[in-house]
Amino acid sequence: MDMPTTLLAPALLSRTELHALVWAEPLRHLAGRFGISDQSLAKLCDRFDIPRPRPGHWNKVAAGKEIAVPALPHAKAGMDEKIEITPHTDGGASSTAHAALAAARQNGKAVRVADRLSAPHSVIAGWLANRREAIARGRLVYDIWPNRPVRAAPFTPIERRRLRILDTLFKALEAEEIVVAETDRHGPVARCGQDEIAFQLRPRLKEVRQLLTLDERRWHGSGKQYRRELVETDVLVFEIKRWLPGDLPRAWQDGRKGMIEDRVGDILTTLLAAFPMMAAAREEAEERQRLRETEQRRRQILAQELKLDRDRFRCFLEQAGRWREAGLARDFLMALRAAIPDSSLEIGGRPAAEWLEWAQAHVQAHDPLTQGSCAVFRSIAEVTERSRDY
Repeated sequence: MDMPTTLLAPALLSRTELHALVWAEPLRHLAGRFGISDQSLAKLCDRFDIPRPRPGHWNKVAAGKEIAVPALPHAKAGMDEKIEITPHTDGGASSTAHAALAAARQNGKAVRVADRLSAPHSVIAGWLANRREAIARGRLVYDIWPNRPVRAAPFTPIERRRLRILDTLFKALEAEEIVVAETDRHGPVARCGQDEIAFQLRPRLKEVRQLLTLDERRWHGSGKQYRRELVETDVLVFEIKRWLPGDLPRAWQDGRKGMIEDRVGDILTTLLAAFPMMAAAREEAEERQRLRETEQRRRQILAQELKLDRDRFRCFLEQAGRWREAGLARDFLMALRAAIPDSSLEIGGRPAAEWLEWAQAHVQAHDPLTQGSCAVFRSIAEVTERSRDY
């Protein structure tokens, strides 16, 4: 497929065409021609189950190594064979997403994170109660970041900040009739109709070297002095844990552009814009699935009709064969009559005349035209799909 330098309009490609393109040049070059980022193109490949080069592939190609291109797997059930790639308007979300974000901003209300946590949302209140109970009973709680159980302790300043931000977001979502609940792993999830968006607000982690204790050094036994460990920082990161349509933003963090508290409005706007787009995408997918099923049923019916037509014509040929056999038998019977001088001659315990009548009866029964030409087509019409299966 020939590619222009820059595509200003949406491009419609097959999975096979995109598979060939991503193995022809680096993703960052190809993505620029489509007007999207290389991350967006990579996600598109993964979404449509298209193998793509892994890091280091093009360095190996430049070094002259021959690398086999993996075959394109068959499309999964419900997956489109055609892929529409819409260029980004400004290197971010698509034009559809920009319109949805603008509508959400216009209809949304200003959001401000309170300095203190008061009248917390029911999910936040549950977390607070669980922590108080764990502290009172001296229980161990699972800390997801160090990935180990730790003894329950009062919330740290960064944890209290996290709760205040989530409390503000939860209440703002429910004010827009978005239900906020917990997943089975106690993470927050926003639900609207049939769609849901799971997300998390967590401290950013950094890797540090920790000096091994004497026991740990004896256990390693290799002269190792340090171990690497992930520790929490004071930087908060908000992440949406699923793909969003239109390449809507999915992550925010404390930084030069402001703290997460200043970005809650943007996060809320993104979530509010995402749900209608997700509903539209789901409905479009359901409609495509309905059309596929309708087309599949049409093909099945056509195949059944063709099979029935072949079976009926086979019945027609069978009757034609019987008619020809009956004619041959009738001629043979006439020759027998002429060849037998005495019909009273006994043959096999029966007179020849009786044998001739027996043959005549069988010839008549074997000839499909005995009952008239209409009977032939009545017998063909009686052939159904079920009658031919037995």
